[in-house]
Amino acid sequence: MYGCSGLAGGTQGGGAAGVPNDVKLRWYRIRPPLVKRSGITGWAINFAVGCTHACPFCYVDAINRRYPRRGLEDLITSTGWGGYLAVPTNILEAIKETPWWRWRGREVFMSSAHDPYLPALARWAREILRRALPAGLRIILHTRSILYKRDLRMFEQYRDRIRIHASVATMSRLHRIIEPRAPPPRVRVRVLAEASSRGLSTGASISPILPPNKYNPDVYNDLLAVAEALAEAGVEVVYGESLHKRGDNVMRLSSLLGTDLNLRGWDRHAEKLFYRAIGEYGLRGVWIPEW
Repeated sequence: MYGCSGLAGGTQGGGAAGVPNDVKLRWYRIRPPLVKRSGITGWAINFAVGCTHACPFCYVDAINRRYPRRGLEDLITSTGWGGYLAVPTNILEAIKETPWWRWRGREVFMSSAHDPYLPALARWAREILRRALPAGLRIILHTRSILYKRDLRMFEQYRDRIRIHASVATMSRLHRIIEPRAPPPRVRVRVLAEASSRGLSTGASISPILPPNKYNPDVYNDLLAVAEALAEAGVEVVYGESLHKRGDNVMRLSSLLGTDLNLRGWDRHAEKLFYRAIGEYGLRGVWIPEW
């Protein structure tokens, strides 16, 4: 597995398959089953620690720092978000040992703590879905990646058991700042449109919707651009979120944007802008308030 035998517990620089050179890579053992309860999504499949997209708004780093996985404490606390990724040495065994049938008919989120289709994880995401979908799990595949495109043919066999859910924060140049390693938003929407054209269930999340800034001064017009693209892609539902303030994500964003983010009252205002924009294109939407 990635040539990782004998590396369990060790750390090395990136450069392994799909891992950026400036990312610290660590190996650990994961305990099956891979499906576990989640306070946010009910049931979730997470099979890595960290995420190489390096989105500065992500609140998962704050959760990892507060509840670090045993043996990875130093990696998490000494490295900035997006700078570390821990992958199980025994992931294939854990996939095989998970009794997938136990969650037949259950809606399961994949994934809540990392992108399941990171370049370093895509082969394992595919292997998980090869087991989970035939077993009858109802998968919500949540991603900013486009690597699931190669698996669309497999998904077509289980149309009633999977919904592909893409995250798109903005169509403006802001995406280069807040989604530095994710594919461009229009590419993500294009692949989502292909999934829709194959008869697959698709959804999207416009997240996070940030206050006006020098990279995206007109938030409403940007939301209209996102809504138009998603409507053309044929998505069935759109979720909207502003910024969930956790850990130092506000400080990270403020530093990158070169301004203090004024979030007072923003969640309610962003909600109004969201519903107004998607309404222009007849999209069905759900707002997720700050929690």
